[in-house]
Amino acid sequence: MDSSFDFLNMSFFTKASVYPGSLGTFRYRFQRDGWMGDGSIQAWVYENVSFELAQDVETETFPWTEEGVEALRAWLAGKLAERGAEPYRIPYPAPKAT
Repeated sequence: MDSSFDFLNMSFFTKASVYPGSLGTFRYRFQRDGWMGDGSIQAWVYENVSFELAQDVETETFPWTEEGVEALRAWLAGKLAERGAEPYRIPYPAPKAT
């Protein structure tokens, strides 16, 4: 399994109720609901734009348990392999508007 998501563990999700992140152009977002052991974690993956503007969004919900977090890591690794990622960069000079 890809080690890019090894940092995700049960206690990680206690830090915030919503957590956005990215690996280059691969964007993801988590939102937890409830409490460790009986709550859930919803995850989204989307294209390299803001979450609010994203159109190519996939989502899945996992139980906030050891097994659920393990399944979440596997799902994210699969989506990363499927969608790919490039290093984030800002084109310079910026393209001119037409």
